[in-house]
Amino acid sequence: MRRNHHVELILSAITAPCAHLATESHSAGDPSFEELLIHTEASLAVWRFPQARQYAQRLADHPGRINEHYQCTVLSLSARLALAAGDPRAALRGIATAIEQASSPALRALIRYQWAAMLEMIGNYPDALRAYTDALSNLDSSTDILALLVRLGAARIEGVLGDYDNALRTLDSKPDPSALANEHDVASLLHAAHHAELLTMTGRAEEAIALLSSVRPTAVTPRTKYAVAIVDLAMLSAYRACQQWDRAGSFGEALAQHLEDEGLPYLAARAWYEYAQLFSDFQSPCYSPPLALEHLRRALVLLEQAPFCDLHATTHLRLAQTYHAIKHDRKAFIHLEKFTDFHTTALSIRTAHAIKETEIELATRQRDLEIADLRRQNHELHMQLNDALRTVEEYKQRMDEQIAYLGVVAHDLKNPLAAIMMSASILERYGQKLTHADLEKHTSAITRTAEWMKELVTQLLDFTALSTGRMTLAIEPVHAGLLFDAVIEVYRVRALAKSLTIHKQYDAADCFVLADSRRLQECLDNLLSNAIKYSPLGRQIYCSIVVNGEQLRFLVRDEGPGLSQQEQQRLFREFTRARSAATGSEGGTGLGLRIVRRFVEAMHGTVGCISAPGKGSTFYIELPIAAPPNGSQQHVLSSPQRQAQSS
Repeated sequence: MRRNHHVELILSAITAPCAHLATESHSAGDPSFEELLIHTEASLAVWRFPQARQYAQRLADHPGRINEHYQCTVLSLSARLALAAGDPRAALRGIATAIEQASSPALRALIRYQWAAMLEMIGNYPDALRAYTDALSNLDSSTDILALLVRLGAARIEGVLGDYDNALRTLDSKPDPSALANEHDVASLLHAAHHAELLTMTGRAEEAIALLSSVRPTAVTPRTKYAVAIVDLAMLSAYRACQQWDRAGSFGEALAQHLEDEGLPYLAARAWYEYAQLFSDFQSPCYSPPLALEHLRRALVLLEQAPFCDLHATTHLRLAQTYHAIKHDRKAFIHLEKFTDFHTTALSIRTAHAIKETEIELATRQRDLEIADLRRQNHELHMQLNDALRTVEEYKQRMDEQIAYLGVVAHDLKNPLAAIMMSASILERYGQKLTHADLEKHTSAITRTAEWMKELVTQLLDFTALSTGRMTLAIEPVHAGLLFDAVIEVYRVRALAKSLTIHKQYDAADCFVLADSRRLQECLDNLLSNAIKYSPLGRQIYCSIVVNGEQLRFLVRDEGPGLSQQEQQRLFREFTRARSAATGSEGGTGLGLRIVRRFVEAMHGTVGCISAPGKGSTFYIELPIAAPPNGSQQHVLSSPQRQAQSS
């Protein structure tokens, strides 16, 4: 992509701001519009906001502002300064107009990148990531300096949000010297710094130190000064992560003082903040809350010109935590309130968890303060909101399940409906010519198919009732052996039709379980039906009842083809058939196990499967053991008698 001239100028100011700011005092006469533009962008890049506002005012009064190529640039500057001052509404209006007026894709990408960087500054990470993504979509080259800056920004956000794998993938490709030309040295430094920060975040700080040591130049020029400072900050973080306390201490203090002397307030504040962590970390031999407070306050002074800044807010939070650690809760509360004031406008995802924890602790210690009640109310509102969001998600999940269920039901009803229609058509056309046997064959087929469809519709109604909470289960003590016997008796004929033998192995036949008798029978019915369906001719099926701690386990084991690990993961979860095909002519919906799981969980039990390809499958249901009801006949059939029975 061939960028226009003033896009090149702005990118130069962003990547090498110190070089341009060093020349501002040497300009003779009135500066041109382009010179003012460069100085404004360079001031913004190093967070000299008062200076940037002065330049922006001169830009607004400059005759060159009427050039259509510059109008959107001035709008972008105004929007970003408004956001830094805490006026997001004006900022949003300005940036939208600037993007709309941008005359080229490269200019639109640049404005989106600048806006993303400001959103990142205030801690609005989700919107910042979207803005970086939008900027990348406006570029037809992935190798130039603007594309690199956008990818670095996106990787930073992904790292902050904990998506380290994606962040590292975003930084996989190193800067291409042929594409970056004179910008390659700065690009390589910035890329290495951001890569090292991600390595440190993922516990690979020693790799980060090696990487940074290999790229940091011994001689620093005005053009590379800013990029080298970013590298040094990444090095300080890596030293601290490696617990190289002495090196981090000497390097951190010197770096912070150097950056402050160089007029780089934001980078200096970051260095003082990072340096302060050495004295607030319990694991550090340098642990000293008073020194931590001193360096944090120093960082805070440097950040006062940019109050609407995530680092500013985070520094207040760290001050609150440090004061709280030494029992200065009133001061801790003051800094916490400043932190929360910032987050009422732009909530930082990275520190949201920390604020909740600190709020709870301080509210407990400051019950005599009026604000504690407000904090508790705010916490309750957050909890209610989270509950509401969870409820919405649950309803959405139920709706998705019902839609998936209806899709499967519709698919499985299609073939039997076609069969009924075909049989009905034959009866209608040739009914008087058919023999009695043929008539009985077709009517029986219609009846069987209709019964199967009725069962499917019943399952659908049960699932809907479960999903909407309209089904009430009658939980009571249920005799395990008698119930299982009843289920087995129903399937005796079907088993004999395939020469299958059903063995009963009851170790705890006379126990009672807490369950809904009808629903438990349906669940066991489903497991035994599947065992018959997928068992080859002449095999064995074993039905067992065993005690497992305070639970009673019903087991159905077959000698079928078994299930792979992947198939087992889908059981009870998806509306699909876990096995490829039945061994006979049996049909199936792929719905039953899902409903089994719902019923069993509603009865406070668990359902599972143990299987391997070629080794058959064992399905089980576990439910809480119940005390026998008063007056019940506990020994209807003794355990040895039950174990001896088989069908």
